[in-house]
Amino acid sequence: MSMDGAGIGSAPKRARTRLAIDVGGTFTDVFVLDSNGNQTVAKVPSTANPIDAIMNGAEAADIDWHDVELFTHGTTVATNALITRNFKPAAMVTTKGFRDVLEIGRGTREDPWDAYKEGTPPYVHRRDRFVVSERINYRGEIIEPLDEDQAREVARILKKRNVTAVAVCFINAYVNGEHEQRMAEILAEELGPEVAITTSHETHPEIFEDDRFSTTVANTILAPIIRPYARDIDRRTTEAGYEADVLLLHSGGGVMTPATAEKYAARLAASGIAAGAIASKYFAELCGYSNAIGLDMGGTSADISLAENGHLRTTDKWEVDWGHPICFPSIEVLTIGAGGGSISWLDKAGSLRNGPQSAGSVPGPACYKAGGTEPTNTDANIILGRVGTTLAGGKKSLDRDAALTAMHKIADPLGLDLVEASLATLRVANANMADAVRLISIARGQMKHSIARCRGCPVEPRVRSGGGPWVAFVRL
Repeated sequence: MSMDGAGIGSAPKRARTRLAIDVGGTFTDVFVLDSNGNQTVAKVPSTANPIDAIMNGAEAADIDWHDVELFTHGTTVATNALITRNFKPAAMVTTKGFRDVLEIGRGTREDPWDAYKEGTPPYVHRRDRFVVSERINYRGEIIEPLDEDQAREVARILKKRNVTAVAVCFINAYVNGEHEQRMAEILAEELGPEVAITTSHETHPEIFEDDRFSTTVANTILAPIIRPYARDIDRRTTEAGYEADVLLLHSGGGVMTPATAEKYAARLAASGIAAGAIASKYFAELCGYSNAIGLDMGGTSADISLAENGHLRTTDKWEVDWGHPICFPSIEVLTIGAGGGSISWLDKAGSLRNGPQSAGSVPGPACYKAGGTEPTNTDANIILGRVGTTLAGGKKSLDRDAALTAMHKIADPLGLDLVEASLATLRVANANMADAVRLISIARGQMKHSIARCRGCPVEPRVRSGGGPWVAFVRL
């Protein structure tokens, strides 16, 4: 007998595997660590159904799901849905007189010096926000009972509109959720089990109605996206042979199961970006730096994080869109719509803009030749010769002629040649990212010291006044 107990001539014991997969808007990345210490990485294009990309990535890394003992998963599916506002039909039911809380918010402005600058609209349009008569006071005492006839009429209208999710947000429900609970029961009776119904007293039981309503609405509109996603990933990995829990990285840097993700979908709105922030801090420490800025640029978004004295900031109030807070614990990351698939476009005044709209992975940038016709940052890069003819190890071929055709949409109205239009596209995208870096650092009193380069990096830093070093890490 051999020392490990295996019979003579028997096959060697198969290595157990730990698998991590990050699904982005354009590509899906795979990292494998087996019990022998061997590491494998793979990259595949993201798909319309992100679960297909996960399974394709595991296949590309030659993974046998029976050997996987731990599967962790980060995703930008929720983040990209909020950035691009690609939602399924949703609605909100609130107390009569409080229909416009989402728009009023705290009464602040993104730019206090521009009275004409409009903020981004709420995730649920006013026509999809309904009111019913009910009132609970600040002590939790019922002043006016819930009008159930009105509640059922609202439910009837919502059923006719084929909504997929409803947020129930009553004033003072944080201290007494009785009316919200009854409203949710009526909606469930009328709309059926497939419609996601979220109540504010369960989602975020805090006093300020603007934060509570906003968090609940974000949780609600993401539920029809995350619910089938979480169920499908659990089902398909189990069918493939995986026996443990799927662990989804959430905004706070920890993990949760698919069942929990269904209830708290908005916590996945900072899933992949929290992972990027943690990685940036880790690599900075390996290089001997406790102060670092991380810039994680993907296909749809760019995520900027800051570590100071070896610690990432955390927050219990964050935003993907300014003015629409999500009040779940999170690593503090600033996300903007700037990535390889971000679309270059002209506004009504003829000014050049970039993002937040994205071509994503389907149809993707024009150079993918998969149906995309809008010029993107990737198209600009291939026109300028900064990107070759393939991506992801040859898995994705790029067509420069298609990129040139798309860039005419920018070049012709502005009177530029295609190279100038491509340079302008990238300058706008870079300016957007530079502004985001300033917001998370200089605008908050950070970066008082010099910026140092990572050891071994040939690029000289731009030095600012002061003493201690900062280092910037960029992941593309």
